[in-house]
Amino acid sequence: MKKLDSRGLFNIFSQEDEAIYHEHGIPNAFNNDFILFGTVIKGVENYFIIHTIYSYKFGQQYDSVSDSIKMKYFNGLISYLERIDISQSETLINILDEFEPDVVESALQQLLQFYEEKEMYEKCVIIFKFIDFFFVK
Repeated sequence: MKKLDSRGLFNIFSQEDEAIYHEHGIPNAFNNDFILFGTVIKGVENYFIIHTIYSYKFGQQYDSVSDSIKMKYFNGLISYLERIDISQSETLINILDEFEPDVVESALQQLLQFYEEKEMYEKCVIIFKFIDFFFVK
């Protein structure tokens, strides 16, 4: 049985979103907190869709590399969160108008759960900032 190439699996996500925006003549789009945060929310959703497809299609072959793929992909999403300055962002308040609060909370909780399991608490702190901002009264 041929070994599954983990580098080739998530090629759909390997080109950074910023590069795609730049390619289409919108190089400064990722200076916008709304776009950065929206990319994270949709990115988490997309990850689990692709994960399900690959799990079904490749089975145990995919299982052997899925954790490293998830780590790489989620680290990319966290890098977007790190760029957002919550204290300066009035735009983020509109996030809950664009995305359902349940969707935002679910995406943040999925990220948080992953990093808690890995005991990568510095990443958890970043995620908690957003959970506090949106959901702690």
